[in-house]
Amino acid sequence: MKSRFIAAMDLLQAEAAQEDLTLHRIFFLMGEEGHAILMLFLCLPFLQPIPIPGLSTPLGILIALVAFFLFRRRPPWVPKRFENLKISAEVVTKVSEVAEKIWGYASRIVKSRWVFFHDHWFFRIINLIVFVVNSMLLALPLPIPFSNTVPVVAIILCAIGHMERDGIFILFSYFWCLIVASFFATLALGAIHFS
Repeated sequence: MKSRFIAAMDLLQAEAAQEDLTLHRIFFLMGEEGHAILMLFLCLPFLQPIPIPGLSTPLGILIALVAFFLFRRRPPWVPKRFENLKISAEVVTKVSEVAEKIWGYASRIVKSRWVFFHDHWFFRIINLIVFVVNSMLLALPLPIPFSNTVPVVAIILCAIGHMERDGIFILFSYFWCLIVASFFATLALGAIHFS
């Protein structure tokens, strides 16, 4: 049986084979419970060291919004100013194919465990903070290698944990946040030193 994630990526590829997709269409295809899948999809373009000009800010904001609706247990929603933003069929296809490869590796180790990291109200708040803080760091228009990739890894780990109710992945996202903090603190100190 296909996982929800692979089924969602296959659906995106089928739609992209016909035309470019708007963000509204992508949100619609992911369904009412597709928050974590949406966040994963929106993060994947940043899994390479070079920042993508003009893309990290709107997608960072969208990831934060999706996280908020995940926390509220509400269907995903895209602001009107972004809903007609088109993503080329080529990009959608490439990103979804990469996503399927990554999921092929992750699915071997991900499973439902330590579910209190997913279910308990305290950890739901912590997880929302992980999503929002890292998505805001992603949204910063910094022309610095890995400045998008480092916060995106935390979002991906936490999103996988939420999608499969795997507390280990959520816990890993907390540890990764220490790396995120160190990375951006180093950038800030460097900026102060050379200013």
